Amino acid sequence: MLKKMRWAAAVLLIVGLNTAVQNVFGEEAKQTEVWSLSQEEQDLINVTNGDVVGDRGKDGVWEFHLYTTDGYIEMTNGELVWVFGYTHAKGSFKNVGEVTTKEQVEQLLEPVKVPSDPIHLFVGEKARITLHNTGMHCAAEHSGINHVAHTIHFHGLDLTPSVDGVPSLPVDPVLEHKSFTYEITPQYEGSFMGHCHVDSFNHILAGMYFPLIIHQDRSKTAYGYKYDRDYTLFLSELSSTANEQLQESGVVHALQDWKADYYLINGRTFTDNLYHPRSVINDPRSRIVAYEDETVLIRIMAIGADHVFALHPHGYHMEVIALDGRKLKSTYEKDTICIASGERIDVLVKIPHFASQRKCLSCNLGAGITIMHDHNLRGMVSTGKYPMGALTIFDVRSKVAQPEAPIKGGKPYNPLEH
Repeated sequence: MLKKMRWAAAVLLIVGLNTAVQNVFGEEAKQTEVWSLSQEEQDLINVTNGDVVGDRGKDGVWEFHLYTTDGYIEMTNGELVWVFGYTHAKGSFKNVGEVTTKEQVEQLLEPVKVPSDPIHLFVGEKARITLHNTGMHCAAEHSGINHVAHTIHFHGLDLTPSVDGVPSLPVDPVLEHKSFTYEITPQYEGSFMGHCHVDSFNHILAGMYFPLIIHQDRSKTAYGYKYDRDYTLFLSELSSTANEQLQESGVVHALQDWKADYYLINGRTFTDNLYHPRSVINDPRSRIVAYEDETVLIRIMAIGADHVFALHPHGYHMEVIALDGRKLKSTYEKDTICIASGERIDVLVKIPHFASQRKCLSCNLGAGITIMHDHNLRGMVSTGKYPMGALTIFDVRSKVAQPEAPIKGGKPYNPLEH
């Protein structure tokens, strides 16, 4: 009975969130009208979902500046976990010059995230990605993690050794307060990732990874398939205990005994407090909002120590169209996708008509609401609590047209009432 009451409360909260959470893509469309952007600029915003993109150099080359630093992220249970990773200038990938102090990091750079913000590139368009090592600023004074070097390995791209990011093969890693520029020209579209290849176990699991999306052009197509909207779900695991040991001493004791205490989707966990700002479902990158009769592209990628995620949506099958950045000759359907560290799997989910009115018979949430979760059930538990792990929701809405004028009586139009 108590479980039913909890789920009932969750239904009410989720339905309330349906009304409160705005359609981020719709807001971006309104903004483009205000800004009077060129068609090319509008197409770029549309295909990248409004993410921060690089700048075009005078020679037409895409330019990105990534900075390594450390900081804290808040988990849904209130714990602050020390991490280190890649970040960039506030609101852009511009070069802000040498950054050496904690004050400069806070003034000039975005706070560190796990994973870091995605990088969007285009087939045949050259890119320069410069890595700046700012050092550690929140580690203990005598920790061995201070002054470490970093690289970027563009995982899945077919590159020459000089820009592959493996230290000293043949290029040395980027030392503290130094920089290095990787020049690449993508040959294939697809879903990839970037991560550090120095002391990979510790550096990657501490937070040094990000999605890398390569588009064929400025249209909403992937591998030749059209889609209406897309989401990237980066699955990963995190050990706050191991990170604390790195922060304090620079050494993780008994690496073979490394154990995750958080299982993440885009750096967040689910929680039964549905209003929590750090919950997966309050993240517009992770809460899958779609409308009836649409096709949704989901880019699934994973990184971790040894956990194999088994991503399972309730109410839908997924059409697998590509593996590891390569289009499949024949697609196939799955309702559970197993994905190990380093893999990327691209799937299409076709939203049927009347899906916004349909209730999930297995979880009995609200109309149009179904869950997607890790069916390797360890991934549903973080810090010993369930459900507090890799779980998100499909939030399917009706395509009822909003009237031009308020309905009689001045009551705001709410599609959930129609």
